[in-house]
Amino acid sequence: MIGGRYRLSRPLGAGGFGEVWEAHDPVLGVDVAMKMVRLGSVPDEARAELLTRAARESRNAARLRDHPHIITVHDVVEVDGAPWIVMQLVEGGSLADELRTNGPLTLRRTFDVAEALLSALGAAHDAGIMHRDVKPANVMLGENGDVLLTDFGIAVAHTDSRLTRTTMVIGSPAYMAPERWQGAPNDSRSDLFSLGVTLYEAVEGVPPFPSDNLTAALTETPRAPQRAGPLTPLLIGLLARDPADRPAVPQALAMLGRARRAGTRPAGGRLSGTPTPPRAPDGPRQGAPDPAVCRLAAEHEVDVNSIKGTGTDGGVLVQDVIAAVKARHGVYATRAAREFAAQQGIDLAGVAGSGKHGLICIQDVKRPSTGQTGAAGVAVTVACVVLLLFLLAKLSG
Repeated sequence: MIGGRYRLSRPLGAGGFGEVWEAHDPVLGVDVAMKMVRLGSVPDEARAELLTRAARESRNAARLRDHPHIITVHDVVEVDGAPWIVMQLVEGGSLADELRTNGPLTLRRTFDVAEALLSALGAAHDAGIMHRDVKPANVMLGENGDVLLTDFGIAVAHTDSRLTRTTMVIGSPAYMAPERWQGAPNDSRSDLFSLGVTLYEAVEGVPPFPSDNLTAALTETPRAPQRAGPLTPLLIGLLARDPADRPAVPQALAMLGRARRAGTRPAGGRLSGTPTPPRAPDGPRQGAPDPAVCRLAAEHEVDVNSIKGTGTDGGVLVQDVIAAVKARHGVYATRAAREFAAQQGIDLAGVAGSGKHGLICIQDVKRPSTGQTGAAGVAVTVACVVLLLFLLAKLSG
């Protein structure tokens, strides 16, 4: 009997964070899941901090209890100095278990998982709550098809003493964003990077970075996806090394919607719970686009798989992406530059881009270098003409 109320019935799992049990609550007459956070040999001052943090994070999760894709937290009790988190019991298993047992999901199932997790993170971030540990082990797949996010920063994992003064850290190294390795404050964009790693692993069956290098996200680009198909732009966007380059939740949901519409057939993997028959080859396969090409396409909201490549064996090159961007938006410019130009009534056709490959950035629009780009450009042009006429008059005199 835990906390004088919850009677443990059977273990559900265990790991470095502690143990999870199925229990019965006789007061409400329902079964629940209970997680004991294992503190181990943590110093007393760190123990007190972690206990406070567990209680606070549990209260935060309880604030989100009505969201359909977030595990409900009912209670927190302390027994022998260790917190027990009382949660909704889900009949099913984690995404990590699913991938380990049955392999990658189909594209269609990955769409569902992505939409559910983006919705959950969006609600959490709107409430000012960061998850800090998004990974397949914290995504529950119910037998009824439900997708639920659990463990809002509650799990405490042991890590290398070089990473933190207390030898404890919240988060899993293989899924942590680059800025977190660099000691930056928690940010909702870090959750989105972890989501990108999780979704990549769900549809590809392997992580986007080498598993033997936990800090690879700091220096390496992710492997080019082979199964993700139209989901590739979203994955590459979420895995951007610079947090400013990652799509926010609304933009990510829009990208997911376009990917879902484009994904008329599975691009590989398997629907959870059903086998996938062998697929006949579709003829010569185009080589996987370079990660930089995928990233460029994602930044401009263009599906790289819809672009006709001009490279060797039909490979998509940077110039192919630029041509596709111009065909879609009429100009090769950042989204911010396009929006600002539209607000100010500026014709981007007359603006010279200062970015790589002639990309028009917002500073080019605000401080144009040619005519027809705003009052400043006109004033400069007029001044130059007046000066030229003055010099000509002097010379002729």
